[in-house]
Amino acid sequence: MNPDRRAFFAFIATAAYAVVLMVFLLLPSDSLPKIRILSVDKLWHFLTYFILTLALMLSFREGSYRIWFSRRWSFILAMIHGGISEILQEFIPGRTAGIDDWIANCLGIAAAILGFKLFPKFFERRE
Repeated sequence: MNPDRRAFFAFIATAAYAVVLMVFLLLPSDSLPKIRILSVDKLWHFLTYFILTLALMLSFREGSYRIWFSRRWSFILAMIHGGISEILQEFIPGRTAGIDDWIANCLGIAAAILGFKLFPKFFERRE
């Protein structure tokens, strides 16, 4: 598959994940399933933004998007998504925006960027 086409599909998958994540974060709290195992809210914030940031960085490494390949762009886009989701949660019944949730988002973003920097061989694209 041509690198530009592969990059396009990677961006589509990442965008779909970002949309699903935003929808899930904006559901009223009484419509959320009650999970007993790993129900730690901050862990979910950390993991979802870790995955979003990794997906962004992996998307940026393909085809003509390599010009944009940068941890900086992945950081900026993930931070914007996390900030908007926290602000919008304030307007959803049963949900609250919290600096602690935003910090958990930021830690997930930072962990993904740090992992990408510390283990570059693991994330290298194999031809």
